[in-house]
Amino acid sequence: MFVGAVGATREPSLRLMTVTGNVLKESVFMARFLPDGTVYRRQELLGLLLVLLWLAGCATLGSPPTPDATSPDEAFQRGVTALTNNAYDQAITHFTDALQLAPNRVEAYQNRGEAYRRKGDYDRALADYTQALAINPNHAPSFYNRGIVHSNKQAYDEAIADYTRALTINQQFTEAYVNRGIAYDRGKRDYDRAIADYNQALILDPNRADAYMNRGIAYKNKRDHDRAITNYTQAIALNPSYAAAYVNRGVVYDEKGDLDRAIADYDQALTLQSNFPEAYVNRGAAYHRKGAYDRAIADFTQALTLNASLAPAYYNRGTAYQRKGDVNRAITDFSQAVSLNPRYTAAYVDRGSAYSEQGEHDRALADFNQALSINPNYGLAYYHRSVTWFYKKDYTKAWVDVKRFQQTGGKPDPQFMRDLRRASGRQR
Repeated sequence: MFVGAVGATREPSLRLMTVTGNVLKESVFMARFLPDGTVYRRQELLGLLLVLLWLAGCATLGSPPTPDATSPDEAFQRGVTALTNNAYDQAITHFTDALQLAPNRVEAYQNRGEAYRRKGDYDRALADYTQALAINPNHAPSFYNRGIVHSNKQAYDEAIADYTRALTINQQFTEAYVNRGIAYDRGKRDYDRAIADYNQALILDPNRADAYMNRGIAYKNKRDHDRAITNYTQAIALNPSYAAAYVNRGVVYDEKGDLDRAIADYDQALTLQSNFPEAYVNRGAAYHRKGAYDRAIADFTQALTLNASLAPAYYNRGTAYQRKGDVNRAITDFSQAVSLNPRYTAAYVDRGSAYSEQGEHDRALADFNQALSINPNYGLAYYHRSVTWFYKKDYTKAWVDVKRFQQTGGKPDPQFMRDLRRASGRQR
């Protein structure tokens, strides 16, 4: 008699965490002052580099400047210092003082907008960048910075429009090409346009490791694994300490089935950056695929020690526990995954299969139903629900669901099909 779901059907659900625009964390790469006194900063959103110009500014006009603000330049420089030290409220106060003394200072609006952006007050940030453009309609950095805020708000069409305006004004604006490429990739899934923008950035600056990194991501998204690896390798050649590039190259090796190379890249990433939770998640997934479940669990646990909100780490650890036969721990981890991400369909399906293994078929059905309410085309949910109907001896519903699974391109376990035919009396 068939007892349980096909293990191979769950394996592809293991979550790898590409260091990309799936915004998991931000890491600052460098900061420097530009000749005009503004601050330039490159910032990476897990691989898809969101390049920032620290040309910031914003707050309400109407209150008098603080008593110690003797000149707009002094107030402005105090604001820059506060912004550099991440003292955003102080920065806003100082830039507001500068604007009280010099109401048309574009850079003060820019920097105040950046302070608001970092506080997550995107509407005020947009207002300041827009005011800067009202003063100087040809100020490319204002369009660029406003595009960043639109990207933060996932308003990718607006972001692309602003980056394009910046590039119309300044065709040498390398960072605008990189960020527009990110918007095309992450927001529009227009990988060819993204690659074209990264190409242009590399024509302007052939030594930009971030452009190679992002172009590698676009090629990965196109399933062009070899070109992705080439680009990640070039990023590493330009920046041997680029831990995220090692992680992303490891993901591609993993997807190609070269688990040893994948693990080697994750190892190197962790040598460079020991507190890199996504590298632990991915290395754990590679160990999981090799059947080294204890090592996998150790890596997933370390990832959660570093970041307890990583739903994929809970999910992956749950699958490892399930493979070891520790169904209770598996259910606990799947439950934590869906608590963090209520739309995590794979976690619902695997928790449902775990409930089914325990004979809690009604709970299992509830989880499969939940997964299908989120994604009606999720074949594995139909398959595991079919198995549960089989256990409940509702063979008619079992047949309906297994047929739906097959319609999605799935291949049910042959033993299950033999058992279902025998139990239902059907030969089909």
